[in-house]
Parts: sequence; structure tokens; C-alpha cells
Amino acid sequence: MARGSCDQTECGGAGRVTLTPRVWLTLVGLSIAAAAPVAAQNPTASAVSPLDADGRRDALQEPNPLLAASEVLLVNAWVNRVDAWAFNEDWARVGLDDWRRNLRLGWEWDENAFGANMFAHPYHGGLYFNAGRSNGLDFWESAPLTFLGSWTWEYFGETHRPSFNDFFMTSFGGIALGEVFHRLGASIRDNRAGGAARTWREIAALPFDPIGSLNRLLRGQWSEIGPNPDEHDPESFVLRLGIGGRVSSDSGYIDREDDARASPTLQVGLNYGDPFLTPYEAPFDVFSVRARLSPGGDGLNLLRASGRLFGWNLNDPTNGNGHVFAVNQRFDFVNNPAQRFGAQSVELGVLSRWRLGRTSGVRTHLFGDVIFLGAMEAPFAGIGEREYDFGPGGGSRIEIAYEKNGLTYVRFVGRSEYIHTVSGASADHNVSFGGLELTLPIALDLSVAFQGRFYNRMSRYSDRPDEMREFPEFGVLLMWTDAKLPGFNR
Repeated sequence: MARGSCDQTECGGAGRVTLTPRVWLTLVGLSIAAAAPVAAQNPTASAVSPLDADGRRDALQEPNPLLAASEVLLVNAWVNRVDAWAFNEDWARVGLDDWRRNLRLGWEWDENAFGANMFAHPYHGGLYFNAGRSNGLDFWESAPLTFLGSWTWEYFGETHRPSFNDFFMTSFGGIALGEVFHRLGASIRDNRAGGAARTWREIAALPFDPIGSLNRLLRGQWSEIGPNPDEHDPESFVLRLGIGGRVSSDSGYIDREDDARASPTLQVGLNYGDPFLTPYEAPFDVFSVRARLSPGGDGLNLLRASGRLFGWNLNDPTNGNGHVFAVNQRFDFVNNPAQRFGAQSVELGVLSRWRLGRTSGVRTHLFGDVIFLGAMEAPFAGIGEREYDFGPGGGSRIEIAYEKNGLTYVRFVGRSEYIHTVSGASADHNVSFGGLELTLPIALDLSVAFQGRFYNRMSRYSDRPDEMREFPEFGVLLMWTDAKLPGFNR
């Protein structure tokens, strides 16, 4: 989006992300605008046909890529006009001269705040992606729409030159978040419900999938009774919601004293599907997502999502130990005082389940990844007001977890990543993060989680001293768990 502005979010000096009324006004408005053509072409919404097993409509409602692409362009037109007319943004007042100049000059790297580039743009790309999903397209058919929406915005939606990092983050991040949010929206909605409960479910799904929600509204599907798509009821899931607090200690820069502080914390984690129980059928039929919010602290300081693109069983996982080779698409957004790290990447490796007894076992993850484009905090970036570098890289991840009756009670994660700067300071960055989590049950569906985490960044510059940054933290959360675990009793 716009250089030097935060039109999708309100971005503080530290890169905090806070959704504002302006954001919701824009989201709701663009969703209504995108859904309007659907209502116009579907005047008999009450007679629409039921969903088939793949979450598409049957032969009476064929996938409509032309309508999906039209909605993508309409989203861009709506956002541009809202910014120009309602918010009087000069960068949104584009014309033919701006379009010709953008096409002639081509790409640049922008200096937007970290939260805008690494969260708001991927979220916006998810709107493009879900224009396809809500019009009957599958994952691979919807993916090109994120590139279409991002490219047309970068060239025709702003007076600024098109930004390469915006195009990349919006496109690839939009695919990852778009599919996660599509499945979350389908899980929240219930086509078999009615009355107020049905309406509240539809409203609750709106922030995750605005385009799909408004398409459903204008098709009459907010009240239509019918079967649910497969995404509504995965074979297995584990949802954990936590509330508590954390204490962190920031090592600071070379000339800054340690700074210990406490903040309240909200955390949500979802494991959707199970690689050992869910045979591979489609991208993201197994995914995990974790988000952490610290009001009054760092705001949204963590959002990670990893979805299975491909998977192959290396043996029969129903007999004792199981091993699965997987290729995952990852989305990373880490925003704390020690480091700001975001990336679009693909990882591949092996997940293993080691039986210790009839109801207990250990799971291990061993993965390597390729970062197509990542962002790493660098106070000496030197690109306008931007204090982080862009570049490609790679790394590794190891995870060991003890589980009983399908739930994880002890979990260790270690991850190391490397980014070579191509826009910003002349530097190479190495970042490590991970930690140990211990979950103790106290009552049915309730537990207490103790979390110890660390973040460490080493930045090596060619023209200045190296810099080390550390950020240990400890948290205690009261956790509520909801789960569907075939083969286990809870």
C-alpha cells in the first residue's frame, strides 16, 4: 500500500499493529462492494444449490473465475476511492500520468512501518485470495488472484512507484493467510444452524473472511439451511485459548540498559487436522496457527501460520511409530523489542510420532526452510524511516513434544534463521528463537501453561560494529482447550 502511510493499520513508532475504526470501515465497505455483483447476477439466492463435499457448489453453480477476478479489481477500486474521498489521501489521487510513470519506472523498495508491510499487506492479500475461494475456486486456482490484486494495486492504486516488497508480501502472505482464514471462516459458520446463533456465527467469521462473508450475505446464505463444507468439521483439531501475563527483559542496543517489564497477554493456538490422521488431499488440509496479543505492551507480537502443501506417509502411521514427509508454506510475524522478524517461506522435513504407550507418545519435527523474502530489524537500514532490512535466506526448525490422549503437555521448539540483506544495511542477520512450554491440567478443559521463551539476534555489518540483541521472557497463562481427537478419550 502507500509508502510512508499506514492506511490498513495504525502503526506506532515501534511497529505496533492496532486495528482502527478506519480499517473496519474499509473492510466492510470493500466487502459489500465486492459482493454486490454476485447479488445482481443471483436474484434467486434462496434457491441456491447445496454445497458438495469439496466446499464448492454443485453443477448448478460452477466455479466463476471471471467474477472472482472482477471482485479483486473492485476491492482495489473501493479501497482507493475510500482513501481518496473519505480520508483525503494525496497518494490515492491517481490518474493516467501516474499510471504511465509507474509502468515506465517500475519497482522500488518502500519504507513503510514493519506492521504495515509484514501484517497488513498479507491480510489484504487474503481478501484477494478469498474472492476466489468464495466463488468456487480451489487453492491453486485462487492463488493467482493475489498476484493480480497486488500487481494492479501497486501500479494503478497509488501515486507512488510500485513496491517490490509490498507485491511479494501481499501475494505470498495473502495465499497463506487467505487459506487459513478461509478454513477458519468455514469452521465458524454453520449452514445447519438457524436463528440468532446462526447470525452471530456469520458475524464472527466476517473479520477472517470479509469477502466470503459478504458474498454469502448477498447470496442469501446467511440464513439458508444446508450441508456444511468439509472445512467446517476437520477430522481432528485442538484449539487453545489462554489469558495471563508475561515478564520480559530486553537487553537493548549496545548503549541501552536492560529493561524488564510485565504485560497482560492473550494467546490463541489452533492445530487444524493431524498429519498422522488426515491423509493428504489438498493444500492446508493440515495447518497450525498461533497468535499472541499483549495489550499495553507490544500489541500483536506474534502471528505464525504453517500449512501443509504436500505430504507423504513414509510408513503406515496406524501401526506404532509414524513418519511423514511434508512440505509446508509458512507465514511469520514476530514483533517484540528484541527483534522484528517476518518472512514468507517454504519448509520441508519429517514429522515423526513415537509411541510410548497406548495413550502417550513423543512427536518430533525436523525441518529446513528457504526464505523467499524476509524482513529483519536493523536500526541502520538507511532506507528513509525504515528500521529493518529485506532479503532472502534460510534456516532450520526442531520441535519435540510429549503428548497424552492427543494433547501436548511438554513442548520444546528451537529455530534458527539467516537473512542476507538486499535492501537496507550492508549486513547479514542470524536470529534464533524458541523455548519450552509446560501445560498442567487443573480441571476439565482447563490448564495452566508455563512458557519460557528466548529471542536472540546477531547482526554482522560490513561498515560498523556487530550488534547482539537478546529478549528472554516468561509467561503464565490460564488455558481453555477444545479438541476433537479420534481414538482418544478426554
